[in-house]
Amino acid sequence: MAFADLYKAVQELDGRISTRDLKTLAIEHSDIKGVRELWTGLFDPLRLRGCYIEGPGRFMNVDVPPNEALIVISREMVGAKPNGKHWRRLVFTKELMHVFDTPAEKADTEAKFDIQIQRFGDPTLEMSPQFRAESKALYRALMVLCREATRQEYNKQLAAGGATPDYIATALHLPVPYIHYLFQENFPEMTAALLKE
Repeated sequence: MAFADLYKAVQELDGRISTRDLKTLAIEHSDIKGVRELWTGLFDPLRLRGCYIEGPGRFMNVDVPPNEALIVISREMVGAKPNGKHWRRLVFTKELMHVFDTPAEKADTEAKFDIQIQRFGDPTLEMSPQFRAESKALYRALMVLCREATRQEYNKQLAAGGATPDYIATALHLPVPYIHYLFQENFPEMTAALLKE
């Protein structure tokens, strides 16, 4: 079971890709058998927008059974106007992509989680597998929230001056600050690399 299977399935979907569809496909193409979502007021969205908890375990008084996952999202971020739903869509999907983390990449112990959090605050620390997994999860999320054919069409429109990042963000229901990632020159190479894992 691999991310490439989910990616391929998404390319064949019609219409806007829903997080409900992505959740179903992630369960189908990973070892996770269930995913729940929890919104919390305890996360400051300027510091932490969401997190992924894989069971067995307990988080914020919520039991997470074995082979299930809990995605915790900042309530303040989701409620923000006018783009809270766009942020929720990206953050939920990005956290969902952690179902494809390798055992070495999982922040599944307190020590690994602490290393990851420290890395966010100290750019001089060596990049941990957990921090690398964060970057991979973001790109995987973008890859499944915008089909490749759609991405290529928007790239042509951008180059011709027929579309703006704001327009594309609205069409994809994504936060504007993340649209530029889709159009990085090396996005196709990153896609190919992530599909080989």
